[in-house]
Amino acid sequence: MKCRLVLASVVGVLIGVSGGTHSVQAVSLKVTPLEYRTTLRTGEKKKGFVDIANPDTVAVTVTFTVQAFRQTDNNGSLQFYDDPHIAKGIQLDLDSVRLGPREVIHLAFLLDGSVLPAGDTYAAIFAASTPSSNGMAQAARVGTLLSIQNGTPAGHEAKVSALAASFFQVGSELTATIDVMNQADPAKYTGYYPKIVVGSVPYGQKTVEGPLVFAGRTRTIDYRQPGNYFGFLLIEASAEGGSKSQVVFAITGYWRWLMPIIAVALIVIALYVYNQRKKHRYRTHKKVTKIPVK
Repeated sequence: MKCRLVLASVVGVLIGVSGGTHSVQAVSLKVTPLEYRTTLRTGEKKKGFVDIANPDTVAVTVTFTVQAFRQTDNNGSLQFYDDPHIAKGIQLDLDSVRLGPREVIHLAFLLDGSVLPAGDTYAAIFAASTPSSNGMAQAARVGTLLSIQNGTPAGHEAKVSALAASFFQVGSELTATIDVMNQADPAKYTGYYPKIVVGSVPYGQKTVEGPLVFAGRTRTIDYRQPGNYFGFLLIEASAEGGSKSQVVFAITGYWRWLMPIIAVALIVIALYVYNQRKKHRYRTHKKVTKIPVK
């Protein structure tokens, strides 16, 4: 059994705090890395790190928290909430720290596979600055989203529910939109990153990782495949639970300028053949001997 952690993205939120009529200075924080992946054996504990930087010229107090999150719609919007099991399974070395001007802290956190919920779990490590007491500075909140697959994967039941593409494909690439639906029960499972097989027959296919899709949700993928394609193609997309396909006619890549050249050449050849045959009929007609009538 394995536990895979994916640091999917960085979310920065600035919270404005007004203070009377005087000017307000923005305090910023930066967090890295953008993505963190690791594998845990069952019950294994492993440390990870997040760097929190204060790029400003003034000192700031930063507090650290852990929250779970879930998707709230088909656009991927997230809702963050407190979860005691998540907080125990992702333990931070510090609750708060005072960062001086241009200082960076290498914040360690411990992933405990024996405490984290089994299956797919999603959380975020947040760093928030405290606004100044005189109201002269805003608070800043940045966070790192974590995606944790703890133990044997379960509830991975995505299907391609729709595929839409223009029949005529002219340009530098093939394009289509693909809807991926997670059919798992939202009451039992969270979400995952489905593997989607996409391709164009007869040119081949490839497997790509789709976006995070929570149970009961549908996400849309913009599929783009650069290449030199000409003629009728079958665009296909499939996941664990189902697939979709659509026939298109494509003129992409170098075929965009090669086809007009071929068309002009064919027209020139056709005109030449027509003129030659016309001349041949004219010469044949002149050679016909007229027999006088007696």
